[in-house]
Amino acid sequence: MDKLFNGCEKVMLHVAVACVFLMMCLTTADALGRYLLNMPMPGAYEITEQYLQVGCAFLGMWYAYRRGAFVRVTFLVDHLPKQVKVGLQYFILVFSFLSMFFFVLATFKQFLRTTVSGLKMDIWDLPLWPAYLIIPIGLFFTGLAMVVDLRKVRTGKTDLFKEGSPTISSNT
Repeated sequence: MDKLFNGCEKVMLHVAVACVFLMMCLTTADALGRYLLNMPMPGAYEITEQYLQVGCAFLGMWYAYRRGAFVRVTFLVDHLPKQVKVGLQYFILVFSFLSMFFFVLATFKQFLRTTVSGLKMDIWDLPLWPAYLIIPIGLFFTGLAMVVDLRKVRTGKTDLFKEGSPTISSNT
């Protein structure tokens, strides 16, 4: 199971990195065309905004979660007893998963509405449903990582509460 999980994470990470690279290339080409040749690339902004930014944000979310990169404020939790911290971590993970579950449902409904309506980009005749599908996929796998993390809370090795992750605490 972990092998499949890690493989899926690696694929989504590579797609997110490819989105960032394509966004960089497209933006650079558009800027060069606009300022050097006075010929901007039509649709460059729309592709960047409606496809590539969504891809790098939501497909990279799972990787960020698994690496403990979410910012947390811990100045109160740092002073609690270990058993209270563990209970609070369970609560936070369950609450985060439930929130993620509702976000997946809402964004999947939006994807279905976009698909049925046949919504397309303004400049090019590209459908917007692929971008709307990326969002619930990224949220789903991040929520799945939270469910897998529930078994790690007691040992303190959950990805959400990794040591060394960005925190704002009383110690900083």
